[in-house]
Parts: sequence; structure tokens; C-alpha cells
Amino acid sequence: MGEHPVSVLDFRLNQETGDIRSLLGMNTRAAWGIAALFIVAETTMFATSAGDLSALWPGAVLLVLLALGAVAILAVRQDPLPAPFAVAVVITTTPTAYACFHALPVPNSSPDQLWMFGGVTMLCTWLCVRGRVGAAWLTMVGLIAASILWTISTDRGPLEGFAAGVVNLGPLLMSTLFAATIRPAARNIYELRRRAVEQNAARAAAVGAVAERDQRLRELNAEVTPLLQRIAEEEPLTAAERERCRNLEAQIRDSLRAPILAGTPEVAAAASRARARGVEVIMVDGHALDDADEDARTSVLSRIADELNSATEGSVVVRILPPGRVLCGTVVVDGPGKVLRIEFLPDGSPRDDASVATVAHRD
Repeated sequence: MGEHPVSVLDFRLNQETGDIRSLLGMNTRAAWGIAALFIVAETTMFATSAGDLSALWPGAVLLVLLALGAVAILAVRQDPLPAPFAVAVVITTTPTAYACFHALPVPNSSPDQLWMFGGVTMLCTWLCVRGRVGAAWLTMVGLIAASILWTISTDRGPLEGFAAGVVNLGPLLMSTLFAATIRPAARNIYELRRRAVEQNAARAAAVGAVAERDQRLRELNAEVTPLLQRIAEEEPLTAAERERCRNLEAQIRDSLRAPILAGTPEVAAAASRARARGVEVIMVDGHALDDADEDARTSVLSRIADELNSATEGSVVVRILPPGRVLCGTVVVDGPGKVLRIEFLPDGSPRDDASVATVAHRD
């Protein structure tokens, strides 16, 4: 039995993140490269304009916060961005930016000394893309408020501080509109993709089932047609031909009632040899092995084949139980003077050594 095509497509479907990161390529190396260039640019502006600052630590701390925020936005898979990350940006960025303002000379000796506006604005736009629009706007309002408090405390009035910060509302407004349009579209895109994958899986499963059925029909025709032609003749069947009919009927019954057992060459051949020795073989498949891992399936099927090969008379009843049971299968060997029952756990191992060796002697 080959690997079912639906299982492969289901695995691929489960691998989809289904968030805005994968749609916009935020989980790619290019995105990380852009974020690194952004941090490098902000660091360069800070370094080249830090000559007459009263303190360097606020700018260094803000750069670290910006870098950590960028890493979180790009690396965290959950979408929207988890609330603790957004709250951390709001409560740390604004006070640090306020400290940066108070380290600046009055008046400013270089336009680059206001680099913190661009850094925080970029972080806010990324927050919008990751679904935290409220946190982005709170951060931006806090930044503008910090700018106003700074200009008031330096006797330049609130208007100058407001004017320095309000220009950054444009990028934030665009990112907000982007989030309002692209994020719902992203959900629709991934829903359509999921449906497409499911339809392809169903189509592949149907094609595989038809192909398997056609192959089985060809095999049955090759085996059954000569016997049917022989039965149609007037001459009575020989003992060997009758035995051949019984064996073929048993094989067809196995393929219908126990497909995974009949589809395993080792088990099918062992069952055929056991029947040729006069052993009654009954096999029933409840599909517990369909989704079992390869090692467990191989262990159970190999043990079943061994028991069929060792049976010389009596009967062997092989049953694969339905999924979700304590056991995945049982083998009952009713031999001369004894009955042996073997129980398999879902991992393919016998239930325990004692249960395997237990023999019920007949009177």
C-alpha cells in the first residue's frame, strides 16, 4: 500500500502559517536584511550627531529597543503579534524617546539628532502590519506628547514639539490603511488557498482510488477469468481446482475485509501458505494501522506473518481494531490442544510478555 496522497497534502497544508508574515515575505532573509539596514542607518545617524549630546545612554537604549522590536515583529509567528510584545513597545519606547530629547542641545546642532522620530515611526508602521494598530497609535501619540513636553520644558512652546512629531502621522496613517485592507485580504487569500489544497487532496485521493481499483481489477481478471472459463466447461473440477477456487475466494474476501493485510505481500503470502496447509485464516481490518507510524505497522505485520507461517492446523483469526482503542490488533491462534492470543499496543509492541505467552489448554 503506497502513501495516501491526502496525507501528503494535509501535511503541506498544516505547514502553512496563514499569516501576514508569509504573505508579505516578512519571514524571508530579505526582510531581515532590510530590518538590519534600518537599524544600521539609525545607529549611524545617532553616532554622527552625538558630539554635543549631554548623555549617550538614552540613544543607545532606544536603539536596542528598536532592534528588539524589529526582531519580535519579524520572528514571532503568532498573528496578530502577541499583546505582551505590543505592550512592551508602548511602555518602553516613549519614556526612552523622552530621555533622548532631554539629552539634545537647544537649539539642535544637526537635523540628524531627531533620528528617534524616524526610528519609532518605522516601528509603529510594522506594528500596524502585524495587527497591533492600537499599540502603534498609542506609541506615536506618546512620542508626540514627549516631544511637546520637551519643547515646553526648554521654553520653546508646545507648537514646535507638535510640529516636529505630527509629520510622522502620515506614514502611520498609510500603514493603518494598509492593515485595514491587506490583513482581511490575507485571511481570504489563505482561506482560498486552504480550500484549493483540500480540493486537490480530494481529487488526488479519487484518482489514486480509481487507479488502485483498476489495478486490482486487472489482477483479479488475470486470476479469475481462467477459473470461470474452467467452471463453464462440462468436465467436473478437480480437487486441485476446487482448492484453487477456495483460495482465490479467500484472497478476494481478504482484500475487501482486510485491505492493509491483504495488501502486504508478506502477510498475504503467509496467509495463502497457511490455507494451503489446511489452516482456516480469517482476517478483519478495522483500520487502526492506517495512520500508524511505519515502525509500528511493520512490527505488527511482521508478527502476524510469523504466526501465519508457524500455524500448521486449526485456525488463525487476525483482527486490526478500529482507531482509538487500547489495542491496535489481536491474533488468536487456535491450534492442537491450545489457544494463543497475542495483543498489540498502538506502538506495535505486544501488550506484555506474559499475555503473549499465555496458553489456554483445552480439556
